[in-house]
Amino acid sequence: MIAPTSRTPVRLLGVDGGGTATEVWLAEPGCRVLGRGTSGPSNAKAVGLEAARRALDSAILAAFDDAGLAPAPVAVACLGLAGFDRPDDRKILTGLVNEARWADRHVLVNDGDLVVAAGTPEGWGVGLIAGTGSIAVGRAPDGRTARAGGWGHLIGDEGSAYGVVLDALRWVARRADGRDPRPVGRDPLTERLCAALGVAEASQIVTTLYSPEFDRARIASLAPEVLAACAEVPEVGQRLLVPAGAALVDTVAAVARALGWPSGVLPLATAGGFLLSATLVLQEMIDGLTRQGYQVAVTPVPDPVRGAVILAERRLAADR
Repeated sequence: MIAPTSRTPVRLLGVDGGGTATEVWLAEPGCRVLGRGTSGPSNAKAVGLEAARRALDSAILAAFDDAGLAPAPVAVACLGLAGFDRPDDRKILTGLVNEARWADRHVLVNDGDLVVAAGTPEGWGVGLIAGTGSIAVGRAPDGRTARAGGWGHLIGDEGSAYGVVLDALRWVARRADGRDPRPVGRDPLTERLCAALGVAEASQIVTTLYSPEFDRARIASLAPEVLAACAEVPEVGQRLLVPAGAALVDTVAAVARALGWPSGVLPLATAGGFLLSATLVLQEMIDGLTRQGYQVAVTPVPDPVRGAVILAERRLAADR
């Protein structure tokens, strides 16, 4: 908890809380960053509310420490949290931020809203995140919003690191027991996944995967091994990455249609470690949207937390 102080300069907090990590920027108006902090995941749906609160506290305190400043409530904090932005979630989150007293005022949004704010030149368009999980959110020039995806790892996360790795592991399992043909010669996908999991052969994967500590984020962390296997054997990429790109086409197009954009110019801000590193997935998505009649203008957003600072400053300006 941050103890309040009497008079503090005008400062802002931008928070990007995802399924893998939490990033915080402490800034002054004009997006002048004073300090940065990181911690573990703060997706409360995945790690629980208390663990999410600890991650947020840790990253915020680290940002103050990086700036060489004593922790104190700022003017506005914008929290963009994965998986925690529906009405019932907001009630819980509002209670959490009021108790924590990170700021005088809070802006609570989906992490996809940060991508739109940081990566669309006019402040409207679609923001797509494909990292540990996946979601698309959109904002129209008149302020209307829409979203698709974001249903979590049990019934969603198509086109994400988690989704692709899970498909890869299922394919390895099918090959191992003969339901799918085994490759002739080397099998880089099986070799890489087994090595990353610390097992000698595919039959041992199940023990590791179903151990209590092997969660969704750990599964998603295997994505670089899958991408490396896809680069080594193009057929693997066709099997795993092309469908991922197609799934993201559906997600983005659903948002665009909901906002009344059946075709035409589409500002698209993209974020998430998986999407920004998976060239074939990104290209398949762009090609699929182009076939549907969109003129896609892609802006990569390596630091969605910048969008949180932008939204915090907009709230500050509106209140003034």
